Amino acid sequence: MSRRRARSTGLTAIEQVRAVFRLPALYQLGALVERRPVGRPADFPPYLLLGYGVLARVFRSGARVEIELAQPATWSVIVDTVQQMRRQRPDLEIAAPPRRAPGWDAYRYARNRRFTAEDVLEELCEEFTDFAVAQAQEAGLLRPDGPGSLCHPDRSRVVYGDGTVVSPMYRPPAAKRVKDEDGVTRTVYLDAAGNPIDAPRKRYDPDSAEHHGHTGPVHGQNFVGLYVRGDGPHQRIVLAVDRVPRPGAEADTAVDLLKRLHAVAGGGIQAVVYDGALRGKHIDDLMSTCGVVVINKVHATSRSPGRRRTTPAEGNPRWYALGTWQHDTDGGPCTHTLAAVDGAVSEVGLDAEGGPIVLARLVRRQVKRPRRKNGRYHFTAGYAVPCPTGEFLAWISPHPQHPGDVGRPDAVRLIAEGEPDFDVYTLRSDSESHNSGFKRTLLVDRAQSLGGRRQLLDFLSYGLLTNAITAHHAAAADVVPLRRAA
Repeated sequence: MSRRRARSTGLTAIEQVRAVFRLPALYQLGALVERRPVGRPADFPPYLLLGYGVLARVFRSGARVEIELAQPATWSVIVDTVQQMRRQRPDLEIAAPPRRAPGWDAYRYARNRRFTAEDVLEELCEEFTDFAVAQAQEAGLLRPDGPGSLCHPDRSRVVYGDGTVVSPMYRPPAAKRVKDEDGVTRTVYLDAAGNPIDAPRKRYDPDSAEHHGHTGPVHGQNFVGLYVRGDGPHQRIVLAVDRVPRPGAEADTAVDLLKRLHAVAGGGIQAVVYDGALRGKHIDDLMSTCGVVVINKVHATSRSPGRRRTTPAEGNPRWYALGTWQHDTDGGPCTHTLAAVDGAVSEVGLDAEGGPIVLARLVRRQVKRPRRKNGRYHFTAGYAVPCPTGEFLAWISPHPQHPGDVGRPDAVRLIAEGEPDFDVYTLRSDSESHNSGFKRTLLVDRAQSLGGRRQLLDFLSYGLLTNAITAHHAAAADVVPLRRAA
């Protein structure tokens, strides 16, 4: 086994093995997998087989894990670590490790028949979130009594996420989409000559599809992950994972996953960072149902009202008219016109040519979040409007103001690009780093399993590996909490 430390983890392979079997969540998830009700007793406890899948992300191959576990030194490390956990955590009721290590056939059977069985994988993902949130809160993250506010969210209470498309192991078969007379669209597979056939004649991934993103179309399977992290290295914690069931459904999957996470973390989450996959309806849904601030960039559109270049360096910002605000002065009523420009609430006026210009970008002073009788949250923010006769507050809501108002949630941001609090948006690059690390555990960046459920199990296993490495570094440094004191 290689003793060279992996640059991304700071641990050798044997240290990663030890870290995996020191993670309590491994045994807690293994306990969810029921043993077979009939037949001879299982040779290996579920936690050991689940750990086999996690080690496949360490050694990049399930077959390679069998070779590594066949070495007495590696197997003795696992046995000693499990025995130590049995002594330290009797509450986990960890079964004694067997005398021999499991092989590839044992893990493959467990993966296909047990871990990815109906409802089992869903329960594993849900319980994984429970254990991950507990680990994060123990590290000082996602704590309801933590620092920050809705007006100025703290990084320790900001959840961020992203989607990633994993290419299949096999080349997708030739196919075309046809529409039947009843209007139903279906996929027709083709042979080498272009003639329709009932099914492909070569192996392929039946769950892979063509997903479209900012880089163009990519064939594969899309997965979504949610994370939180401390301020230092090796402090990322994977909170939740899921698979996008079909192309174009990443935003809906991310929203459902965030709601599931919020049900566990509750008030520990102040803000959510995600990319442009979340549009106005998704942002409004999360803010209304979960009461969290969504931080992402606005979408540019050439059809925005009042769209105009303010300066050559600023390009073409997106404008959204908010209306006029009036306040009383000694000289009579004074009126100010406000608009959201690239998501930021600003006072606007007209230049000498009659075109709209930004007079001042307003400063957010306060954010209110009352909860209505229907259980939904309603955000309003107070912005300081400068005036020669005296500054006043204009209260503005990012929610729709009337039925059919879909433009406001997509154009107004409580925390807009360009202000200091928007710096937490840089956390999104850390999710891309996690996705890149996951693909490096695959051979030539391609999925090593067929089918969406098996690949989701691989993604979940990498989440367990990440959290195990984070816990190992925290224990080695004896740092509690991970985040520096506010």
